[in-house]
Amino acid sequence: MSDEAATSYILACKNLQMAYESLREKYDGQNCKFFIKDSEKQSEDFLLEDAKNVVKEAYIAESERKIIILGAKSYNVYAQNSLLKILEEPPRNIIFILVCESKNVFLPTIRSRLLHKELDFVEEKIETDLNLANLDLEDVYNFVKKNSRIKKNELKNLIQAIISEAILKYNIPFKTKELEHFEKLLQLSELNSRPSNILISLLLTIYQKRR
Repeated sequence: MSDEAATSYILACKNLQMAYESLREKYDGQNCKFFIKDSEKQSEDFLLEDAKNVVKEAYIAESERKIIILGAKSYNVYAQNSLLKILEEPPRNIIFILVCESKNVFLPTIRSRLLHKELDFVEEKIETDLNLANLDLEDVYNFVKKNSRIKKNELKNLIQAIISEAILKYNIPFKTKELEHFEKLLQLSELNSRPSNILISLLLTIYQKRR
């Protein structure tokens, strides 16, 4: 095992989902335990209780390497403090990977104990396949039905793509109140709001603008 492969580290990536998928692919078939806190059904913060579960998992004896992967948008201060000792002196055969959007979410005491790596994220341009110039109610219905189960990060990107196309490609002149409404929809997309409700509101606003 190389020194790098045997060393715990912080992995920073602007797209957390991409980072998780990259790690699953990289360590496929190996002994990995994931403690991820960005799913739609969970709090996005890594809390003290989560840190205690990580420590408990780390002390389960292993004869071969075990990789424990933590992931969240933010890490509670108490959770970080509870991880300090085990990160500094990990049990035998235990490797920690702390995934984040920026290494600055961690306390200096955490950052000083681990290597830092970055995973470049190139955001793909989304094509909506919507003709916003001739949008009708059937188009709205079919599009919403098709995208009713997309994930939070996909929903936000889709909303931004629709708004961008409406303004730049179709030159739709939105008023300040309408733009503020779009901003609220983007905020809702980061919560647990239903994708269908958000998309209907967005597309009906554009539909009414084109009448």
